[in-house]
Formats: sequence, structure tokens, C-alpha cells
Amino acid sequence: MEIYHIVWYYDAMNTNKHYLMCMPTWFAISYEINPWMKMNNPADASLAHKQWDLLYSTITGSGAKVSLINPEDGLPDMVFTANAGLVKDNIVILSRFMHMERQGEAKYYEKWFSGHGYHCHLIPDGSAFEGAGDAVFYKDQILLGYGFRTEINSHKYAGEVMGMGYTSLELINNHFYHLDTCLQYIDDVNLIIYYPDAFSPDSRRKIEGLPSDILRLSKEDAFLFACNSICINRNVLLYKSSDVLADELKKYEIKIVSLDISEFMKSGGSVRCMVLDL
Repeated sequence: MEIYHIVWYYDAMNTNKHYLMCMPTWFAISYEINPWMKMNNPADASLAHKQWDLLYSTITGSGAKVSLINPEDGLPDMVFTANAGLVKDNIVILSRFMHMERQGEAKYYEKWFSGHGYHCHLIPDGSAFEGAGDAVFYKDQILLGYGFRTEINSHKYAGEVMGMGYTSLELINNHFYHLDTCLQYIDDVNLIIYYPDAFSPDSRRKIEGLPSDILRLSKEDAFLFACNSICINRNVLLYKSSDVLADELKKYEIKIVSLDISEFMKSGGSVRCMVLDL
């Protein structure tokens, strides 16, 4: 496994972060269910493994804990564990995947969570819900996306199970098919980072009205999936970003850690897609 040395901001070793990941044993571009996926632009399997190892070693090197779920043959997108469900404490709302290509993942995620002591809940039949891919915990509520992979009628149930209020946000650009591709909340500094053009006008107004600092992404940074990142003690792990964004984040004493995950970007997934907050 490749070792990647990082000079962390603050003491990143003091973190209680815990993530679920899945090795990319079967990862491939086997179908097209978002605009990023092109079967004529296949992923390099060997390089994808090296890139995943880099992400894993970077996260564990920060002091965060990582649990692993076994990859399953025929389910190439299991590597994107953020879509497994939505987790809070020992409760998980398991995903009901919109596309049949991913629906086979659900039983393996349910088995993993049940076997690790979680109380599992399912969105009622007939309503798609894709877990943390379309959910961002924000203060005492949940920001929930809908429009491409999650249906708005699932939001009420998600709020009830988690015992939290929620705000529904409509996604309108299919390049940003999950909320976690176009909105990030960094609670350490009370900062929302988002791409306005991914949202309907009404949803933009909702976001702009939230009691936080707002950083609006350029198209360049949005299409680099700068929002699809994770933050560990003010260290933001992502694929790439512009110098402009890096300078803006420095004002909040936030450091960008860029990781080459180009093969997963071909499938429309970046850092945050490959980890589920436990």
C-alpha cells in the first residue's frame, strides 16, 4: 500500500471520525447512470486500486477509524459507500437505490449494519432514498436533496427516524445528481460551500438563508467535485481545487489536501462518495 505523507493542520490525530469504506475489487464503468459515466472511457483497475489505497492510508493516517465492508462481484459501485445509508449514532436508514444497477448492494449493506449492532430502518416501498449521498447534517437539522436519486416523499420519513427537522433542496443539474456533489458543510467553522447552479431558485434561497457563512463555488471547482470532500480537523480531502478556492479556505484556517482519484471521477464519484460517516 502506498504511504502518503501529509503535514496536517492542527492535530489531526485527535479525531473521532469513523468511516465505512469498500475496496474497489470489482470497480469498473459497467453501465451509465449519470453523465460522468461513459463505457467508452473505462477506469484503469490497477490505478483505481492505487488511488483507493492512497485515500485509505491518508484517512487512517489522520487518526480516523475506517471499517470495511466486503466488495461483491457484479456490484462495481459498492466502492461508493456514502450511498449505503444515512447514519446517526446507532441508527441507519438504509438506501433504496433509484437505479436497478445498484439495487443489489442493499442486502449486503443491511447485513453489515445489522451485524455491527445498528438499528436498521427502511424507507417505505415506492420511494427512492440514497443515504448520505443526498443528506448533509447541518446543526440540528438535515439538508436533504431530491430530483435525481432521492424522492422528496422520503424526506419526511428520514426526519422522523432521525428525530430531526429537515430542509428539502431540489437538484436541477444532472451532473450533480446527489447533494454531496454540490454542497458541503464544515461545522468546525460554520461554513457552507455550495454550487448555486446545481439548485433550483427556491432551494438557492433556502441555502442562502441558513445561519452560516456561505462560499459559492465557481463552475471550475464545482466540476472538480470540490464539495465532494471530507474534512478532518480543518483538513479538507478532495480531488482538486482552484487556487482561488484554496485561498478562500485559508481565511478559515482550512487546508486543502488534494488526492488523485481520477479513475473514480470517471464514474462521477470523489472522496466523499467513497466514505460513509459512521
